[in-house]
Amino acid sequence: MKTKFLKIVGVVFFLFVLFRVINPNYTKKIFVLNCSDEYKMSVFGREYEGFRYHNSKMDVAKCLCEKYLKTKEKKYESEIRKIINEFELENSVYNMTIEKICTDREEVFFYWYYE
Repeated sequence: MKTKFLKIVGVVFFLFVLFRVINPNYTKKIFVLNCSDEYKMSVFGREYEGFRYHNSKMDVAKCLCEKYLKTKEKKYESEIRKIINEFELENSVYNMTIEKICTDREEVFFYWYYE
């Protein structure tokens, strides 16, 4: 009984160490209305993976802006505002109309980088 328990603990520990060393990646997707983007994550998170999520979300926001400028539909505006609130960009777009935000989307929805 005790040896069986030790074998199970040993196998679990070995698998943990193996996955920690290999640390496989997987892809996550973000869908907002008809805009989407994907980014890579690892099983055991790395410190820069928040950058990947942020940059992917910024790409989605830029896509939403392009669609808003073409159609002027309110559903795009509300999703753009949600992204602005999620990343606390309110100060950079204070007193800006949604048209101005979307026109200047490259400056408003900027990337976070890691090197």
